[in-house]
Amino acid sequence: MTGGLFALGLLHASCTEARVFCCKDARGQQVCGDTLPPACADRGYRELNSQGATVRQIEAPMTEDQRARRDADAKRQADEERARQELRRRDTTLLNTYTSEKEIMSARDRRVADLEELLARLREQQGTLAERRKKLEEDAARFTGQGKRVPSGIQDRLDTTREDLRQIGENIAFKERDLADTRKRFEDDLKRFRELHKQP
Repeated sequence: MTGGLFALGLLHASCTEARVFCCKDARGQQVCGDTLPPACADRGYRELNSQGATVRQIEAPMTEDQRARRDADAKRQADEERARQELRRRDTTLLNTYTSEKEIMSARDRRVADLEELLARLREQQGTLAERRKKLEEDAARFTGQGKRVPSGIQDRLDTTREDLRQIGENIAFKERDLADTRKRFEDDLKRFRELHKQP
C-alpha cells in the first residue's frame, strides 16, 4: 500500500511539473506542445503549467533591424551620458577657475593679446622670407635667362627659403585657428558662467 501511494505521489508530481509551450504560427494559429514546437523557434511563446496558467512569457528573438536599433539606442544613451558628465566636469572646472565675469574677460584678453603678438611676429618673419625669396628668384633668373644652370648655392638657399615660407604659412594658419578657437571658447565659458549663476 505504501508503495502504491508513493507511485501515485510521483505520478502526481510529474503531472504537476508538466509544461506546455504555445505560440502563434506564421498563419496566426495557436500551436502547442509538451516541447517547444518548431513553429515557435523564431517566435515569442508562452510556457503553461498543468493547470493551463502562463508561468513564463518568452519574447520573440530580435530581428537584425531590431538589434541594430537597440544597439543604436544604447550608443545614443551612452553618448548622451558622456556628454552630461563632460558638461558637469567643465562646469566644475569653470566655477573653480573663475569667481567673476571680469576674471574670465581678463583671462581672455591676455590670451588673445599673446596670440596676436605671436601672429604679428610670424607675419613679419613671413614678409622677410618673402623678400629673400624674391631676391633669390631674381638671382636665379639671371642665370636661367642666359641658358645657364643656377649655381647650387643660390638654388639651395632658394629651396630652403621656399620651405621656410611653407612652414611659417602653416604655422600662421594654425595660430589663426587657435585665436578664433580661443575667442569662441572664452565666449562659451562666459555664457555658461552666466547661466550657472542664474540657476537657483
